[in-house]
Amino acid sequence: MDNLLAALAEGLAQATAFDALLFMLFGTVVGYVFGILPGLQSITAMSVFLPLTYWWTPAQAMYFFAGIIGAAGNGGAVTAIVLNIPGTAQNAATTLEGYPMTRAGRAVFALNLSAAASWLGAVFGVVVLLAMVPVFLPFLLSFGPAETFWVAVFGLVTMVLAVAGSPAKGLVSIAIGVVLAIIGMGGPRLPVPRFTFGSTYLLDGLEIVVVIIGFLVVSECVLQVAGVWAHGRDSGRARNAVGHLAGDWKRQAIDGWKAPFRHWGIFLRSSALGTAVGALPGVGGTVAQFLSYNLAVATTKDAGQIGKGAEDALVATEAATNSKEGGALFPTLLFGIPGNAEMALVLAAWQIHGLEPGPSFLTTHGALAWALVFGLLFSNLLASLGTALASPWLARLPGFDMGILAPAVLVASLMSAFTVRSNVLDLGLLAALGVFGAFLRLYGYSVIGVVIGFVLGDVIERSFYTALQSSLGDYGVFVASPVGAGLAVLTGLAVVFCAVKVARGRRDAAEAAGFSTGALVFAALLLAGCLALLAQAMAPGWRGGTVAPAVLGLAAALLALLLGQGIAAQRKGPVPEAAATLKLAALLGAALLMALWAGFVIGMAGFLLAFWMGVQRRPPARALLLAAIFAIALPIGFTWLVDSALWRGVVAPVLPGILGGEVLPGL
Repeated sequence: MDNLLAALAEGLAQATAFDALLFMLFGTVVGYVFGILPGLQSITAMSVFLPLTYWWTPAQAMYFFAGIIGAAGNGGAVTAIVLNIPGTAQNAATTLEGYPMTRAGRAVFALNLSAAASWLGAVFGVVVLLAMVPVFLPFLLSFGPAETFWVAVFGLVTMVLAVAGSPAKGLVSIAIGVVLAIIGMGGPRLPVPRFTFGSTYLLDGLEIVVVIIGFLVVSECVLQVAGVWAHGRDSGRARNAVGHLAGDWKRQAIDGWKAPFRHWGIFLRSSALGTAVGALPGVGGTVAQFLSYNLAVATTKDAGQIGKGAEDALVATEAATNSKEGGALFPTLLFGIPGNAEMALVLAAWQIHGLEPGPSFLTTHGALAWALVFGLLFSNLLASLGTALASPWLARLPGFDMGILAPAVLVASLMSAFTVRSNVLDLGLLAALGVFGAFLRLYGYSVIGVVIGFVLGDVIERSFYTALQSSLGDYGVFVASPVGAGLAVLTGLAVVFCAVKVARGRRDAAEAAGFSTGALVFAALLLAGCLALLAQAMAPGWRGGTVAPAVLGLAAALLALLLGQGIAAQRKGPVPEAAATLKLAALLGAALLMALWAGFVIGMAGFLLAFWMGVQRRPPARALLLAAIFAIALPIGFTWLVDSALWRGVVAPVLPGILGGEVLPGL
């Protein structure tokens, strides 16, 4: 307990230092902006800026990430309330009551209510976390590699149980992430190449930053751009249908901050529900919001106001949005299991700095853990105050055009990932993973499951082999301790429930999947890939361990099941986004080939101009201006900031430091 209090005091002292406040403010601004922009959420901001953390201390990175996490939900509520478009997925339920308030001239009230409930919900979540840590800390001291293995597996299985949709697809997504983590040198004894296919580039494994940005950012941007390509330029635009400010906006602002106290009962219930849901790995804020909204609908005293701007229902959704972050911190800090996608990126940042997430983290790096907690609390306060002060202007927010934003963020993601290792092959891998992730999203698979499987895959494999080595190959080590045996029983029960969910949910899963011909072809290609890798892992002479064939065998069986479901429930008709995604992949591939030869700036300028002028038919002058900003000025400014040159191309040197003179790395 003394060590815990000392770590708390040290973390609080760090939080008041000047550099901590500066990074927290920077992260809050970035998170708020990315939250406001529809489709660009906290994981997008964290992924894009993740490479920058290489140049920062771990504490600075934690304060920056805490600022993003704490502010994104507040920013996302702005567009949900004003434009009826949730800025982030976790703000989806905010539109149900927030936008009707805007239509009724109460936008300032709704924005301030959201700010107040979000801040108070964050306080609730952190208080619960502080209360629970001393209870579980002695339990963590008994953890070894066997217990760590069970906790990681349990976290992955419960993630599948908790989320909606096809559990089989959830398991396949996790299996894909684990297999990607296995690529490179490794094994139970001496490290051997696994799934490298003779490539020296793959020997060190897949770079975690490339994997995260590819699946969480590039895939989302690809789908956004493909959607605009498929449905026309106007489909990506959002506009304010009201645009005027009510005369009593000052009274509305004050009244908005009083609302959570008028509805304190639903606030406490929703905050508790949000915290509990946040603690379930992989569930996320969307589930927490809708559960809290349903709770408010069931308990409201004025059912006639539901859907027309009910105060208590909006309090419920906003309290749950930020209280769930305290819950998400619980498995992250105590067990090294990411509570959501944002926490997976936090674990990735720790790994970048050589810190090992897991049950021992809170005792060995307690100050850093509490830096994240206090940073999250302070950033929520800053974001809520920012929303309150800016609410008169935010209520008149004009709108956005994703046809411009999404391609620009796609270019920024490629630029950001390249600076990690300055390897041009990372750009090709990033684009390939992004397109692959876009099809996963399109056909109902979970890219968050892939990322969490990738982050935890190494933990599972290393803990499994370490436990076996410590027991000289005796599998009884996994149930030798009371903690290990208890975790094994819990994991077994979770597996049984997951199997039952897969068996009972066949029809619902098939209907939810919407199996088009493209979805069937995609599942068949995944199955073929799994079988090919499984054949390699089962071949004589394989020394890469037993985890890979076990995971691949599970994925193959589930994909065969999905194919059977899909054939029985096949739906005819094209999927416009799928065809547009293929066209976009071809365009992006051509741009990367141009970048390989003539440099990053030239290749990305060509990509943006081809899309804006050739696909969207924007005026040439405007397209050239936008390309100059996002493909030339932004990359050059970013490279100056991180002091790392972009790829200049293999042509003869033309402009020193910008164009020409690079040497291709070995494959």
